[in-house]
Amino acid sequence: MQSFEELGISPPLEEALAAEGIEVPTALQAQAIPVLRRGNSAVLRGGPGSGILVAYGLPLLERCEPGGGYPQALVITPERDRAGFLAMSLARFAITTGHRVGALGVPWGVPERSDILFATPLDLERGIRSAQVKLDAVRTLVLDQAGALLADDGAERLTTILPSLENEELQFVLVCDPLDAPVRDFTERHVRRAVFLPPEATSGGLETSDVQRGSLRVHALAGEEDEAVSAIVSALLEEGFAHVLTYSRSEDRAADIGDFLGLRGFAAGAPGDPDVPVWLGLDALEARREIEASGIGNDQVALLSLDVPADADELDRRHGRSSAGGTILLNPRELPHLRRIAREAGYSLEPWAPGRRAEEDEGSRFLAELERALDGADLLPYLLLLEPLFRTRDAAEVAAALALLLRQKASAAPGGVASARGVEDLPGARPPAWVRLFLSVGARDGVGPGDLLGAMLGETGIEKGQVGRIDLRDTFSKVEVHEAVADRVIRALNGTTIRGRSVRADFDRKEGRAAGGKEPSGSDSDKDRPRRGEGAKRGRPRPGGGGKRKEP
Repeated sequence: MQSFEELGISPPLEEALAAEGIEVPTALQAQAIPVLRRGNSAVLRGGPGSGILVAYGLPLLERCEPGGGYPQALVITPERDRAGFLAMSLARFAITTGHRVGALGVPWGVPERSDILFATPLDLERGIRSAQVKLDAVRTLVLDQAGALLADDGAERLTTILPSLENEELQFVLVCDPLDAPVRDFTERHVRRAVFLPPEATSGGLETSDVQRGSLRVHALAGEEDEAVSAIVSALLEEGFAHVLTYSRSEDRAADIGDFLGLRGFAAGAPGDPDVPVWLGLDALEARREIEASGIGNDQVALLSLDVPADADELDRRHGRSSAGGTILLNPRELPHLRRIAREAGYSLEPWAPGRRAEEDEGSRFLAELERALDGADLLPYLLLLEPLFRTRDAAEVAAALALLLRQKASAAPGGVASARGVEDLPGARPPAWVRLFLSVGARDGVGPGDLLGAMLGETGIEKGQVGRIDLRDTFSKVEVHEAVADRVIRALNGTTIRGRSVRADFDRKEGRAAGGKEPSGSDSDKDRPRRGEGAKRGRPRPGGGGKRKEP
């Protein structure tokens, strides 16, 4: 798909998109826009970086009548700040169509009169109870970040809102990444004939390339983008590269980057120009042809994506032919999307900051632990917990205070090691408790220990050392994990697939869930449990039970 015009988007909207630097539809937009314009319900697998707002936002603008006086489309999202951000982003396009866009819970003039309304579940409930918000005219319901909305008691809360939507032909749009069990369950219960996009999203599993193509360095934007771009370009040239090929999504953005770098003394031009250190690229295939024609070797060119690729194919087109791999600059909220497409394309991700040296001192180890948490942990519950502080305090101050508390706690623990690790990992601390889980797949399903280990690490982000003995039977398996992560493993694995087989996970019934993770008295598996004080002969259970690990 080469243009939004081919998707049937009206000329005013197409011009508004171009003004925002959005000129070519992403793969998700090309699939979703025609489906949603026809009024079909859909489950869209995508997050920030995939073009998700445009994918469902343009059909909302085209299906709603401007100036109706009441919401015709409702977008529910987990956080107030996100509701305001999304509303502002869509309002830029709505100016050209005459629609009103609003958000509850943030400073906004008469949001209840908006044609398209963004809100959190709590703010929406309050608006309904006070009769501020009327939903009689709503034709489309969008659940943004549906996995977070439906977690815990979220599904029950949303179910109480649904009766307020009296339209029997209500169009549902569920946005999630990944597609997890709560989203599938809600879809089966409440959504008729939903279309899953991309189509492979119906599997619910983690697509992983069989070919590992290398690693990519990732720099998460924390300050001004212009400063970060110039720092990265300078660092790459200092590493010995003759040229830095940058990729942007639009000509206007590439021109802005070139102007700024020029002010900093970095001459910029077209790909293949031997006289300038920075090349401004748009289409990866075209840039590659220009470089090959110039005779400059790939090992002399560093690749830098200034916009997160929209899908795995675009990621591979940009970074697939460089011996140096490449670097990607992104906003932190785009990291889950990048992780998924990197896994699908066969790349591993490596956090990187220009100019940072990896000295093995206490401070560096502490920062490395924090980076691993930022890259691999589900931080959404903690962001929601800290949201009240962010309204009155700068986020950097909050982070510094948390770091202070964490290091004080770690320093007071036995051994005095100031680390971001849990107490169980500190020298002299009590060894962690283990529990045994039951998984409904076994050897007859073609599953091996490495498959189970890879699924647990890939789905949950836990560490390899938190998985113990894997006991593979014919029709089921038993796996030992740290008690602290057992619930997370169960939630993550339930409903996923391993080698095409759906998985049911629970605590092992024979073991139960005894306090402290110990075996119940008289359990037939006592003899398999490592005990304290048994020394090197028994020790801690071997991760993977000796099975060959498959990369997640």
